[in-house]
Amino acid sequence: MKYLILILIICTIGCKPKASSHPQPSHTKATNHDTNSDDIDSIAVFSEENLEMHQEKTKAIKRKKLITAPDDKAQLQDLVINKKLYKAEDYYILDYTYPYLNEDINKGYAVFNTYISETYLNIEATENEIMEDKVIFCDSMQIARCMDKRLIDYKIYNAKNDLVSVVIYKENYYSGMKHSTYMFECLNYEMDTHQFIYYNDFFDLGSEKELLSILNDEIKAAIHSGEMYYDCWEISESDFNAYKNNFVINDETITYYFDDCIICPSYTGTYSIQIPITTVMHLIRNYKDIPMIGN
Repeated sequence: MKYLILILIICTIGCKPKASSHPQPSHTKATNHDTNSDDIDSIAVFSEENLEMHQEKTKAIKRKKLITAPDDKAQLQDLVINKKLYKAEDYYILDYTYPYLNEDINKGYAVFNTYISETYLNIEATENEIMEDKVIFCDSMQIARCMDKRLIDYKIYNAKNDLVSVVIYKENYYSGMKHSTYMFECLNYEMDTHQFIYYNDFFDLGSEKELLSILNDEIKAAIHSGEMYYDCWEISESDFNAYKNNFVINDETITYYFDDCIICPSYTGTYSIQIPITTVMHLIRNYKDIPMIGN
């Protein structure tokens, strides 16, 4: 919860990016000393309105890109059961869509389903967290008027036939906050062994620095090409170590997901960095279930 509060505080001040290395245009001194102060105020307001409108637009584009990204749900409809939970109370709304694996196919899938239930469906713990947040962010005497909304949804991918990768994204609306915030968790699950795969299971030991360099090269290339990365910045070593398990795999790519304000401010950019498997093939551990490209 403390980590969530830190994200909220950072996002409230706009997730200020690192200072740009590009030279800024110089400002010429005004030669008209009779400029009306009301005109200056109007220009300032107009500029702020334009900035806010632009940020709302880029935020919507960023969100749409996440939500409309294709996945393998249609191909996995026999394996994956789409579950829903909706609960509305006076001071919060929970709207969850989450995956279960079909235990009629294999009883061992209960390992995956139990993790989902214990991690995301503990409603009492969620309620306590919301109430704790309200003491900090809201007038504790008027909690009922301080509405929060928590949404959960997911994308799922299948690499080869025995590995499913899931990205669970959590969208949080907090009362008094300008934008919603997004947080991510990625799960890689081997269906034959019923085990979750983490960074050190998939990548070589000690490969973190090289993989971080590859991800940052992708970010720099996107910034240089003028894609939706302006105002974004490279991943720090400490952030990568915190998020190194947050990847999903399909037959051709590995995609890393980062929470709001880790690589981009909340109002623009992207939540994910995608790299071809061929780019990191030399870093993948030599175990029997390496995804076969194109199969």
